[in-house]
Amino acid sequence: MILVPNHRPLLNGNKILLVLILAVLASCAKRTRPVVSLPPKETEKKEVPVKKEEAKAVVTHSIALILPFHLDQINPRNADLKTVRKADLAIDFYQGFKLALDSLSAEGNNYKLQVFDSQDNELQVVNLARARSVLNNDLIIGPIFPESIKTFGEFAELNNQLQVSPLAATDPEQFSNPKLVSLTNNIEQHGWKIADFINRNYKPASVNVLLINTRRNDEEKFAGPIRMFLKKMSNNGFTINERPNSIGLEDNLSVSKTNLVIIASSNRDFVLPTIDRLYKVSQGGTKIEVFGHPNWAKVQFLNAEKMQWLNTRISSSYFIDYKSASVKKFIARYSAAYGVEPTDYAFKAFDTGYYFGKLLSRYGDKYPLHLTDEEFSGLHNHLRFVKDEKSGYLNTELMILKYQGFELQVEK
Repeated sequence: MILVPNHRPLLNGNKILLVLILAVLASCAKRTRPVVSLPPKETEKKEVPVKKEEAKAVVTHSIALILPFHLDQINPRNADLKTVRKADLAIDFYQGFKLALDSLSAEGNNYKLQVFDSQDNELQVVNLARARSVLNNDLIIGPIFPESIKTFGEFAELNNQLQVSPLAATDPEQFSNPKLVSLTNNIEQHGWKIADFINRNYKPASVNVLLINTRRNDEEKFAGPIRMFLKKMSNNGFTINERPNSIGLEDNLSVSKTNLVIIASSNRDFVLPTIDRLYKVSQGGTKIEVFGHPNWAKVQFLNAEKMQWLNTRISSSYFIDYKSASVKKFIARYSAAYGVEPTDYAFKAFDTGYYFGKLLSRYGDKYPLHLTDEEFSGLHNHLRFVKDEKSGYLNTELMILKYQGFELQVEK
């Protein structure tokens, strides 16, 4: 069971009701398991009644969920939809997380979920980091924004509990928190994934690697690791030709080898002309395969036909296969419970809640000792952690997506 109040399904646009409900989440009722009675045993002399089996102790795992609901900015008397929408991310995450615990509760597990509003405010985060009502939980999920994650980690005195960062893709080294669990891969890991894919699937002598990189700070964060890891993995077997833009790139393409073109940018004005130029060249028979920035998975301006023609691949922390039975089942459950379809945040929350809820049910307060042992395949991502003494626990699982059937699919 999960010790949070139940509420009626919400229709789209009626999120004000949930915001008000979350303000009184502290009121909850407990239930206990029934006492099981055994039938009396038969003996040769007489029936001896057997004492009722004592009820097993119910172990309840407590979880603190810290999200930016912005309740301090919402007046229940005059709140409009625009104001309430500030809480969209938090509401979607909360609903997905609670649905995961509901699923585990149906299997006989018990949880106490306490929800706190970070307000996306530094002072509020400091107060939460010092509050016993937060620190007395077995597990802390959140806050979710980088500055709040850092502030909470600096002021919270954690014992056996771990602090989970479910959404931020910030390099965990910036937080210097050995108790932090980072679920979302940082950009350096994406660079490693691309380099590893190229190293495992191509021979240096058969390809021409062209890196298009403006050397701007945000692009170099992606390009730098590719450059470093590819050379390291192959013992300098791959030669990387690098250009700042697509002007004159035809002179850097090979007519006899497969050209692996890595575009380090996600800027529309830079990417579209580059793709158009590569597509035009490839029409003449030049073999080109493109590797793009992970942010390409979120943009809408890419032409699927051109991307598929260029055998485009990107690395990604997650992928939701809407054709899979498990995803369809989750959507149906979520829609029935809340009256709307789940967003990406709801998927992320469900996987987070299910993985850590299961971990708590198996190992209790010893769960941190088993975090690196337990692998997990969820609705939208995979989790496999390694421990870093300074940065905490890092998820190492990434996938390669490729345009197939004019849409991105996981490459097997």
